[in-house]
Amino acid sequence: MATCPRCAVPLVRLKTQAGTVYHCPRCGGRNAALAVLRKAGARPRFLKDLWITGLRSKAPSPLRCPHCNRAMASVEMPSAGEDTLRLDLCSSCQAVWFDAREFETVPVSPPPPTEPHLPVEVAEQLAVMQIKREAQARAEADAVRGSGPAEGWKWVAGILGLPVEFAEPERRTRPWMTWGGAGLLMVVFLATLPHLEQVVQAWGFVPQLWDRHWGLTLLTSFFLHGGVFHLLSNLYFFVIFGDNVEDHLGPLCFVLLLLGAEVFGSLTHAALDPRGDIPAIGASGGISGILGYYAATFPRARVGFFWFFPFFRWIHLPAWVMLLLFSLLQLLGAWIQMYGGGGVSYAAHLGGLAVGVAVALSVRWLKSQPSEFA
Repeated sequence: MATCPRCAVPLVRLKTQAGTVYHCPRCGGRNAALAVLRKAGARPRFLKDLWITGLRSKAPSPLRCPHCNRAMASVEMPSAGEDTLRLDLCSSCQAVWFDAREFETVPVSPPPPTEPHLPVEVAEQLAVMQIKREAQARAEADAVRGSGPAEGWKWVAGILGLPVEFAEPERRTRPWMTWGGAGLLMVVFLATLPHLEQVVQAWGFVPQLWDRHWGLTLLTSFFLHGGVFHLLSNLYFFVIFGDNVEDHLGPLCFVLLLLGAEVFGSLTHAALDPRGDIPAIGASGGISGILGYYAATFPRARVGFFWFFPFFRWIHLPAWVMLLLFSLLQLLGAWIQMYGGGGVSYAAHLGGLAVGVAVALSVRWLKSQPSEFA
């Protein structure tokens, strides 16, 4: 349920002819998507400038989006009156938050001309011109959204086939647990590298011997990696998506999510993989839980991929689409794994993913429940 970014009370859904508008009964604020504002008669030029300025804005708003909880961008725009509008735009949800009495000051288009007897040729020409103007506005907005990232390291990651975040929200806290966890994984890898094979045999998770070392291999396998590429790929996903999850959950719950996803992922691996005597190692089960939580909590967050052929351009996808594609790939891999194929535990990925999504949905449900202290 959407909540007011100022009062933290549930917003009331108002059905209008243009679409759904969310209203705060306490402070009078409103939240509406750009498409709804367009249908309601807001001036197209105003909406286009608002969207492009918000994407390029370097001034984060102190408010967070009522729907995805990401930090919004603060945008100053001219209003229908004399004052300047200071609006809050969520680029992920493509929606605007209006404080009390701001909604009414949005510039609107003038009413259509009252002459009902335009020649048919003139009316057709006007319609064609309007369609071209709208297409140009969409193309300009898509050009900003489809452009490459400003950071050079994201280009490197994209060319290597890794996803990158676009319009990353400002975090309220520093992700110390994420950074510390990544550092610990690196230290353990370097410490075990000289005797990696013996350490994996002793402390990796073996399904037939899951209870050895009092069951600790369910957790110790998280810190073991088979090589540099295995470690770096896991570290990338852990740091890129873990910081937002930690910011949303808090350090303690973040660690509990990570451990729960890792343990359930290992158990899923034990249930589906017929090779019960081969050690399974790596942090990907817990990291899959982070990916599942991220996509379910921020479903409209934009994730970019660099597509080589035939486009040679950045492709932006909502996080929920990324979750769907990732899940389908893991299901296919798990099916192959069940017949003894492959060297990757896709079953562990599916188990961790399920935990992440389940926790995200539970947190959303708990936050939607009214509190007696509100």
